[in-house]
Amino acid sequence: MEIRETQIEDILVSSPSLMKDTLRLDEEPRLIGRQIVVPSGRLDMLYAYQKDLYLIELKVASFQKKFVQQVISYRDDLLLFQEKGKLVQGYIQPYLLLPEFNNYNRKIAESEGVLCEQYNPETILKYFYSEKLRPITSFVENKPIDIGIWNIHLINKFIYFVDKINSIKELQELVGGSPKSLYNKMKFADELGLLIWNSRNDYIALSKIGKNYIAAKDDYFKDILSEEQAKLLRNQVVENPYISSVILGIASMVECVFTLSKTSYPVSLSQLERYFTTYSGKTYDWQTEKAQKHGTKMYSNYAIDLGLMAKTDNNVYLTPDGFKFVVQLQLHKSLKLMNHLVVN
Repeated sequence: MEIRETQIEDILVSSPSLMKDTLRLDEEPRLIGRQIVVPSGRLDMLYAYQKDLYLIELKVASFQKKFVQQVISYRDDLLLFQEKGKLVQGYIQPYLLLPEFNNYNRKIAESEGVLCEQYNPETILKYFYSEKLRPITSFVENKPIDIGIWNIHLINKFIYFVDKINSIKELQELVGGSPKSLYNKMKFADELGLLIWNSRNDYIALSKIGKNYIAAKDDYFKDILSEEQAKLLRNQVVENPYISSVILGIASMVECVFTLSKTSYPVSLSQLERYFTTYSGKTYDWQTEKAQKHGTKMYSNYAIDLGLMAKTDNNVYLTPDGFKFVVQLQLHKSLKLMNHLVVN
C-alpha cells in the first residue's frame, strides 16, 4: 500500500487498543512520546508496558537490514538518556512494525535484540474508519429519499391547514386524497423542519420555522412558493445540511452541479444523473437509468423551487443564489462536523 508512515502512526497513537492488538499484548501500553528527537535521529513511538519501555519503529516498506541498525541506534540513545537521568528506568525493547517480512528477516532482527511484528495497513485504515470516523459517518449518512412529492409548493395547501387544525384525522377530511398521500405530505414537511409531529398519535402542529413559513406566504399566489418562503428554506438547508434526508439531498444536488461545472458548463442532465446518484450514496438504490432520472429530477426540482438552480430539457445551471449557497454550505457543514466531533 502506498501511504505515508505518519498516517499509520497517527492511528496507532490515537488507539491504544489497536496498538495492544498489533503488538499482541495482554493490556494496553501507555504512550510516553512520539517523534522523539535523539542524537541518531527521530524515533517514532515510545511506550511504557508494565515495567518495560517499548521502542517502536514503524515502516511502510518491507524489511531491510538498515531498519534494524536504525532502531538499535535509537535504543542506544535511550540507554544514554537513562544513564543521564533524562528517561525513566526500565528495560528497553526495540520493535520493528512492518507490513511484510519473512522468518529469515525475523532471525536477523532477533539476533540484534529487535522484535518484528507485522501489521496490515488496510486493517489499520479500516479500523480508523469504523472506530474513529464512524461517529461522523453515522452523523452524515442520511441519503435522499423519495417521498412522492415533486415540488415543495405542493405541500402549501396542507401546511396552511395545519396552521388551524392539529388533528390528523380532521386534516385527512379537509385535504382529501388517500391516507398515503397525506402521510407523504406530512413526512415531507417534517423533513423540511416545518412540523412538530409524532406519527404514533393524532397530534400535529407547526414548528417555529413552519409558522414563519406561513407568515412568508404570498396572499395573491398561495399555491406557489413565495420568494420569502424560498429564502427561509434556503437558510434552513444551508444552516442545517444534515438535519434530514430531504435537506441533505437538496444540499447535495447543488454541490454536485457546482462540482461538475468545473468540467463543463452548463452541466448536462445525463452527467448530473450519474454523479448525483453516486455522490448521494444511492448507487444500490437507484440502479436503473429510470430510477436515476427520477431521483435527480425530484431533487433538482426542489433546488429550483428554492432559487438555487435553473434547468432546461438537457442542462442545469446555478443561479447567483446557488453560487452563494455553495460557499455558505461548505462553512456550515464544517462547523456542524466540528461540533459533532467535540460532542463525541
